[in-house]
This record gives sequence, structure tokens and C-alpha cells, in this order.
Amino acid sequence: MPGNLLQDFAINSICLFNLDYPNNQNMDRSNHSIFLFIIIIFALFSCKKHDGNNPEPKPELTLCEVYANGTYNGTSPGKVPAKYWPCMNTKNMVEAGSDNFPSIYMLMSGCCGLQSGYDLCRKRYSWFIDLENREDALANLINKYVSIDTIHYDMNLDPIHFGGYKWYTYNLEVFLAQEAYLKNANDQQRITLINELLVKQNVRKGKYGYGGTESPAFAMSRVMYYAGYKPLLDSIKQNIQIKMLVELGNLNITVEGGKKTRETIFSMANTFSNQLKNKSAIAATKSK
Repeated sequence: MPGNLLQDFAINSICLFNLDYPNNQNMDRSNHSIFLFIIIIFALFSCKKHDGNNPEPKPELTLCEVYANGTYNGTSPGKVPAKYWPCMNTKNMVEAGSDNFPSIYMLMSGCCGLQSGYDLCRKRYSWFIDLENREDALANLINKYVSIDTIHYDMNLDPIHFGGYKWYTYNLEVFLAQEAYLKNANDQQRITLINELLVKQNVRKGKYGYGGTESPAFAMSRVMYYAGYKPLLDSIKQNIQIKMLVELGNLNITVEGGKKTRETIFSMANTFSNQLKNKSAIAATKSK
């Protein structure tokens, strides 16, 4: 019996029973109470029945459920709306971020150097923090950085113009200089990163970075700093230009001593990398 008919039947039964009760004085009160109780339960049960024509709405999918159901299958990560980026694996999130760097803000808008540009963007774009919180972020950032070459990317575009070699390298170098990624780096990651930074710097052929940007030197100095490399820590105390580079990402090679400071960082990083390689080789020999 449909729910509304059950309800009507129950209500009518109660009404008729109450109207007829004066004529049923012989029915004891206990039987009357039991009957009335059964009718009320029957009525309440019938009220809970749902009309088959109006089923309950299905629960709304979460963002990650929408992303996981294949809505964006075949879409490059960089073209997926940013609200879904936290649902991506780290490799795809690095790809998405790399295609959407706020380049002009990060490289050109900081008050004091590259670090302030990054910090401004970090406050504005939530995916910066999301990526920092991924344990495998550094590995994926390094892989992305290594993949950028002079063959498949336009060398003539400035770093603020999407898609060129400088777009990816300049911006990734700023990311790779961040404490969130470097504080837990292992020796092999440090070796790989320093070597690739030197490769990318050689592509510049010693020229002045776009807008004064010396991002390879900045990233190298930070790799050594967060590894606690003593020669660098000592140099920070003695050389204000190295101090500004490490702390602010600020180095102008056109001022007196600027170019020498940059070369000092490259030389120091090369020595540091070689020491790490020797350390790894010794450890490998002992383990045999």
C-alpha cells in the first residue's frame, strides 16, 4: 500500500475508533491503549515512506572525486583548472605549476631580490604551499628542471614569456632555492641539482641574467646553505654580497665584486659536489 494511503488509513482508523469508543464501554482500557499504540506506530511508519517519484538526491562529488572520474583524461596538467591541482600526483602538479608560473611577479616584483618575489607569489597562489608540503616535490622539481634542454625549447623567448627555455629554467631555479625543498635533500639530490645548475649556467655563457636575475647562483648557494656547508657559512660572515645572495636572492654582477662573487659561488658549489661524490663512493666501497 503506498505511503500516503497507509497514512490516511491509520488516521481514519484512529478517528473512527475514538468516535465509536463510547459505544464500546465493554472494551477494557488496556486493549484500547494497545490498539491505539499500534495504529500510531503504523501511521508514523507510513509517514517515513518516500515517494518513488522523488528519490533522495545523490551526494555531490568532491573535487578530487570529479578529477578522479576521468573528466580531464587526456588534458595536459597545465590546462586543468587550478582548483583540482591538489588532487593531482606530485609529478602532474609540478607540470601544471610549471606551465602556469606567475613569472613576471616572481622574477620582477620582489622588493629585494628573488626570494621576496617568491614570497609574494606564495601568499597569492595556494598551490605554492600545496607543493611545498609534498614529500616527493624536490625529486619531481629536479626531474622537471633536468628535462628542460636547448633543443626542444625556444631559446629566444624571455623568461616572462610562456613556453621558452628561460621561462622554465629561471622560475624552476627560484623554486629549487626554497628551504621547504632543500632542508631534507639527500646527497644524491644535491649532486644532481648542482651539476644541472652548472649546466644551465654554462648555457648563459657568463652573460648577465635577464633583469639582473642570477637564479643559478641563488639556487646553488641555497643548496650549500641548507646542507650546512661550512665554507659557505664562513663566507656569509665575510662577504656582504654572498650574504645578500643567500638571504635575498640578490646579486648584481655589474657592480664591483659582483662577478667575482658569482664565480666564487660556482667554484664553491663544484667543490662541494665533488666532496659529496667522494663521500658516496667511499660509502659504496665500504658496503661491498
